[in-house]
Amino acid sequence: MKIRYFIALVACFFCMNTFAQKKNQISETEFRTKQQTYMAKKAELTAEETAKFFPLYFEFQDKKKQINKEAWTIAKKGKNPGTSEAEYEIIIDCFFDNQETIAKLEKEYIKKYRELLSNKKIYMVYKAERKFNRNMLKILQEMEDTDQK
Repeated sequence: MKIRYFIALVACFFCMNTFAQKKNQISETEFRTKQQTYMAKKAELTAEETAKFFPLYFEFQDKKKQINKEAWTIAKKGKNPGTSEAEYEIIIDCFFDNQETIAKLEKEYIKKYRELLSNKKIYMVYKAERKFNRNMLKILQEMEDTDQK
């Protein structure tokens, strides 16, 4: 009988923990919607500019995410205590190659952005992006701190 109560208690704990984690998570679609709304407002984009710019912007974000994902797969090998100096060299080179690839990709997309927006608006978009990301990090940290109390 005691075992049943213990199992039920453990199951309830896991259910509550899973629910608590999910309520603090935000879907990628929801994140992008909030990001787009915030950035468009701060950069003073028109509805037409917003409609043309953000599909391109999110295309770039998806490509950057994929490049980073591949780099992190390689970087995780460095956690292995038996990683050799040669393997660390590959990891480090991959890290810097990754940054270079992203910088080249970003330059490509800046050219595309310039076909849609003025340089001033591109600057304002990037400024808004940094501010949005900082604000989201603060919010997520506060949510995490609240959950831990």
